[in-house]
Amino acid sequence: MSAAPSRPRDLLALARGLAADGAWEQLRAALDSRRERTASHPELDLLLAEAKLRLGDPTGARVLIAATIPRLERMGDASCLRRAVNLLGAAHFELGDLADAEAAFGRALELANGDGDALMVARATNNLGLISNIRGNHEAALGSYQLAVAAFQQVGHTLGLAEATHNMAITYRDVRRYDQADKYERRAIELAREAGSGRLLAMARVGRAELSLLQGEPQVAEAGARLAAADYARLPDPLGEADALRLMGRALGAIGEIRAALETLDRAVGMARMHESALLEAEALRDRAELRATFGRLGACEDAEAAVAIYDRLGATQEGAGLREWLRTLSQ
Repeated sequence: MSAAPSRPRDLLALARGLAADGAWEQLRAALDSRRERTASHPELDLLLAEAKLRLGDPTGARVLIAATIPRLERMGDASCLRRAVNLLGAAHFELGDLADAEAAFGRALELANGDGDALMVARATNNLGLISNIRGNHEAALGSYQLAVAAFQQVGHTLGLAEATHNMAITYRDVRRYDQADKYERRAIELAREAGSGRLLAMARVGRAELSLLQGEPQVAEAGARLAAADYARLPDPLGEADALRLMGRALGAIGEIRAALETLDRAVGMARMHESALLEAEALRDRAELRATFGRLGACEDAEAAVAIYDRLGATQEGAGLREWLRTLSQ
């Protein structure tokens, strides 16, 4: 990439263009090396924070956003403030601080409603649906996603529509309505292609691969997850890659390739921890515990107990209860 411009106004134009293209690695490189020029432009700090979050550094993102929000409030920049508060919620969400995430998304929604920002209404509502789903409030989650879909449609935002549709597929999968889940995942793939989003296309592919595994097609699931992991690695999107590796490990285990499965799940756990994604770490630990239990149980209980602790912190009561019951049967 050519040298970034020296003037803050030109740097802002460059940063906005890179963000619009999803070029988060280039954006972080351009802004990280010019931190002294961003002081009078909090939007540059906001864009850098988003790049950090997209590239698996939620702590760095949260610190930067928390310092930027008071500046935006003093400046009266309502548009950037709404974005910053919503982004702060996303950082809290990745770190597993769901109460703080919910408060931030709720504030973003309130600000967006007050200012008539339909796009931010859609984003914040979609994000609140994620929290409801983790807590097992599936009907509330679907209600939030449906509201978000309507709002995204109102403003013609295909990318957001793809995200909300994918999230609906996850909820339908969680309640075992697999036909509905597949329908929404296929629609999410269509929308991701229309929006030109490789990240969302990979996300929806992982969703369909998980459905294949749940319906007894591990070879199909493994192939889909492997392709998605490669797509995420090229972007790069380390958390997406870790999730795809987690599913790939589960599928390899179902096929009977235990050593490869364990190595893949080890990578998924390691990446989730490195990039501080609490939910993903819990899911990868749970999957590794189940795999380890199939051959000697070594480490299975430790993984499951660590996953339960994270689920409890997240308020994911159904997942935690299910894993506790599994632990009880394992010890019998």
